Amino acid sequence: MKEKINQKGFIQIIIPVALILASGFYFGLIYHTDSSLIKEAEQLTKSENYEGAIGKLESAQKSILVEKLSINKQKIISEIENNKKLNEDKSKYDQGVNELNNNNLQAAVDLLSKLPEDSFYYQKAQTKIEESKRMLVEGELSKETIAKNAAEAKAKQEEYQKNLKTQELADKAAAEKMMNADNDGDGLTYREELALGTSDFNKDSDGDGIPDNLDAHPAGGGRNIAQTFAWSYGGYNWTWTTDIQEDWYDYYKAKPRVSVSSVEYVTYNDPFIQAIAKKISESADEKKLNKSALAEAFVQSLSYVDDVYTGYDEYPKYPVETFIEKNGDCEDTSYLTAAIVRAMNIDTVLILLPGHMAVGVWIDCTASGTSYKLGDRCYYYTETTGEGWISGEIPDKYQYTPATLIKIPSGETTNNISPQYVKPCYPATDFSGYYSDGTNYYSDIQCNNLAYCMPYKDLYYSTTTKSFYWDSICNQIVAKGCAKSTSYSGYFTNGIDLYSDSQCVQKATICRLSPNYSDTYYDGYNEYWDSGCNQKVVLWCPKSIYSPGYFYNSIDKKIYVDSECTILKQ
Repeated sequence: MKEKINQKGFIQIIIPVALILASGFYFGLIYHTDSSLIKEAEQLTKSENYEGAIGKLESAQKSILVEKLSINKQKIISEIENNKKLNEDKSKYDQGVNELNNNNLQAAVDLLSKLPEDSFYYQKAQTKIEESKRMLVEGELSKETIAKNAAEAKAKQEEYQKNLKTQELADKAAAEKMMNADNDGDGLTYREELALGTSDFNKDSDGDGIPDNLDAHPAGGGRNIAQTFAWSYGGYNWTWTTDIQEDWYDYYKAKPRVSVSSVEYVTYNDPFIQAIAKKISESADEKKLNKSALAEAFVQSLSYVDDVYTGYDEYPKYPVETFIEKNGDCEDTSYLTAAIVRAMNIDTVLILLPGHMAVGVWIDCTASGTSYKLGDRCYYYTETTGEGWISGEIPDKYQYTPATLIKIPSGETTNNISPQYVKPCYPATDFSGYYSDGTNYYSDIQCNNLAYCMPYKDLYYSTTTKSFYWDSICNQIVAKGCAKSTSYSGYFTNGIDLYSDSQCVQKATICRLSPNYSDTYYDGYNEYWDSGCNQKVVLWCPKSIYSPGYFYNSIDKKIYVDSECTILKQ
């Protein structure tokens, strides 16, 4: 007996839960069906199948969402009445045309005259009436008949005017009901929407993202606030001028302030923040820079208002406020940074530290710098106050301080997360095969073994002297105006003489072709006739033209054996 009671109780619990789940699906299905019926009715109305349209609308009217919850109820009632009136006018018009086709001309005129001026079929009826009257005249109807018909037409016209008056009163009541309706749910009646020049079927008529009832200029317009920003990043000086409607500033300025740690302030879905994120992303892509880093540098360029003046937790600002005012304390700039970076579809968190707030940007856990780990993701500390900070750099005072992380957009909070540090080590851009921590160079990928002399193109670079050398042990320094000799290996030249050292101080004695005369040789000091620099050139003792191998003394006009004209030829 006890088991049966327990089982019954279990069933009683399951059934309401199941009913709740089923009801959500059921109402969703009904809503979809109602919408389909309304759309089908609109198509039938356009094709002048008014009875079919009325049938579809009446089916939708019987829906529980319309009958009990009044969803689209007024719209359906209005459309049913409109289709009934159109159907009635079409019937009158068809009957009149039928009488005309049967040559019952006056009957055709009478039927067609019943259509009011606001009827869809009025102009078509007038054409048929003129055709009927013309045929009456051509048929030479008697004056009596015409008078009788005129009297009957007058009576019918009076009856029509009476009915029209009645209809006008009914229409006035319906119009008043419509004027007091709020079809788009923005808190404004149709009458108020008309006065403001806004739409009652669009809660944000000017498309600026602010509901009409909260918008200072719901129909558009208003003052544009222009702002110019200038900052540096990636070796470029950036200047950006943009404007924002004051509606946005007024809208956020009027919002109540909630807890400073609320993710409500990270308005990454805000259309203006989305536009900022897009602009910065496009600029970064153009220069092949990191887009989140460019956004961080942009926010860091804003003026910082210390908490000592504003009071931490006193008045947190929304990103648009910080953007317009171009200043803020740590939480204000953190909200702005997080909003822009999150709008770039990059995962971010808020980092809360004692008396301070920063942003955590999701980067691969192998990247260098300080980060906080949540699950399998590492969020790198990003300082938003003061220029020059990059993701992963953290002030010394917070280097070992556990933090509270708030996920965006869920607001999920995790406390007491300790920072972790990865030593910077990345491939050196100028020295292939070497690595750098941003200050020193290393020969290994872990940045443990310091490098002192590294190849650079056809030279070597010393990390100690910050100078270039010709050799791999960084001894032969590269001096301006002193290059390696291309003709004499191991020697250096200033373009004229040869030297044995790389600074062109120690002139080398080496026999080579003279730069001055094509048929002589030069040792760096004197000219010689032979390639061994033995036969010195003496100006008055040139080579003999008529006695090859001998020399001619231009002073005594005699032939000599040696190049200095000291030994006479026998």
